[in-house]
Order: sequence, then structure tokens, then C-alpha cells
Amino acid sequence: MTITLAMDIGGTHVSAALVGSTGLLRASLQRTHINEAWPADRLLDAWAQTALTAVSHAASCDQVALSVPGPFDYQRGVAHFDLKMRSLTGLNITRALEQRWAGTVLETQPISYVNDAVAFTRGEYLFGAGRGVRRLLGITLGTGLGSGFLVNGEAQTSGADVPPNGEIRFLPIRGGIADEHLSAPGLRTAYTRLGGEPLEPRELAERAATADGLARQVFREFGHDLGAVLKVCADSFQPDQIVVGGQISRAWPLFAAELMAQLAGFTVVRSELLDDANLLGAAQRPHTARAVARSDRPLGVPEQRSPS
Repeated sequence: MTITLAMDIGGTHVSAALVGSTGLLRASLQRTHINEAWPADRLLDAWAQTALTAVSHAASCDQVALSVPGPFDYQRGVAHFDLKMRSLTGLNITRALEQRWAGTVLETQPISYVNDAVAFTRGEYLFGAGRGVRRLLGITLGTGLGSGFLVNGEAQTSGADVPPNGEIRFLPIRGGIADEHLSAPGLRTAYTRLGGEPLEPRELAERAATADGLARQVFREFGHDLGAVLKVCADSFQPDQIVVGGQISRAWPLFAAELMAQLAGFTVVRSELLDDANLLGAAQRPHTARAVARSDRPLGVPEQRSPS
């Protein structure tokens, strides 16, 4: 049985767990809170240590798979982050992890990467709310807005029926882009604009649950705007189902009605797997070689983005 160390990288956390043919080895699951504004070394140290703690629960590990937000060069393992974790931009992540894992069980393991929203959608397709759905659109709501378009389990990143690179975050809404408004920072901004404090989504949801009218208004508008953006994608992609996950989806009752009203005629469900989806989806890929070639570039020297 192949054992994969799966990792999920976010702006507020890094999770890691061992995944086998029967799913997650629950005892191995580790979750470390981070701050996306940390310097590169601190972020990478947190990632590496979380992985080592998770892998200590097994006698062996065959490969490492990371679910990572974009923009990211998933073939070469180079970060091009523009809205969060900017301290990592230009760094060869594989080489940085290899250095930190030297002398450990992970030192020689193949490392590969997959977009976090695609990993989420694949996890739901294989094990969760989207099991077996032919055309599945997955949405992740967190420190950013992610999207995965699957047809028969395969990611779609080009073509007339999906946005460029399969990303909805750049679609226009309220004079800006979707990622600015339909995310944790967007919720904070909306609440403060109405006179509230800058709160995290969990705190804002707690306020809404205690009859805070402003908080409830923010979530209603969030659902309306998310529905408006997804309607554009759904009309083109014609998904058989839309599954919504990410940390903000935990506040589902506060925005689901407005979201579904915008998406009448489409099936919209909340994630069944939540945090597990990314780990399971990342692990369900063949990993036969390292995703990036070794180079002589000193660690910490940014690589240049290849011309498009």
C-alpha cells in the first residue's frame, strides 16, 4: 500500500496527514496555525515541522503531496504568490523543504504539488459531497477565493467554458475583483465599512448568531455576491453540482439562501469533508518523480518567472 504524506497549505494554517488506500490515518493529522505575513524562513519551518510530526506516526512514507494556493508553478515547485505569503514569492519550495528534511525519512521522498482548490474539488469528487459527479465545480472560501473545475475527475483549466487557468478570483464584482470581496479580508472590510470591528469570519459568524444585524447583513451580501460571480461560471461550465468549502463555509446557514437564490436551477451543496478534502484530493495523484529539477541556485535566491 502506498503511503502519501499529504499537506494542505493555507494563509492561516498548514495541515498534514498520512493517507493510505483507506483514507486519512487520523492519528497522524497535524494542524499548525500560521500567519501568512511571516517571513519565508518562519513559514517554511512551520510547514516542514508539521510534516515531520505527521510522518512520525508511520514506519514509512512513499511520497509527499502538497495542496498549495496559486499563483504557483506546480511543475517546478516555485511560488509566485501575489496576495498572501508574499515572502515566499520566487522561491523554489522543493529545495527549501529538502534542506529542512535532510537526514529525515522525508529526505528522498518525491514531492509534488496541486492547486488547493483543485485538490479540494477532487477530494469531494472521490470521497465527499461530489462523489461521482460528472461536471463538478468546487469553491473554497478562506483567505482567498479558490475554484476547481472537474470533468470526470480531471481538472479543466482552459477552454471556452472555464475562466483562464480555471480561476474565478479575478472575475469583477463591486468595482474590484472577486478575491478581494469573497474572502476573509473581504468580510472584514465589509463589516468595518458598516461601522463594525475588523473581525475574523468565525468571530463575525458568532456575532451574526447573537442577532448582530450588521454581521447578518454582511453575510447576506456575501452570499448574493458569491452567487452572482458563480452564476457567470455556471452558465458557461454547466456543472452538475457546485460544492462549497473552505473556512467560511462553516458559516453556511448565514449566506446559503442568498447564494442559492442567485443559482436557481443549479445544485449547490456544502462540503462534506471540509478540511479533509484538500488532503485526500492532493494524495490521489501518481507521484513518480520530483516536481522540480535540482539546480545550483543557492537556496533563498528567487527564481524568475518564465515569460508567458
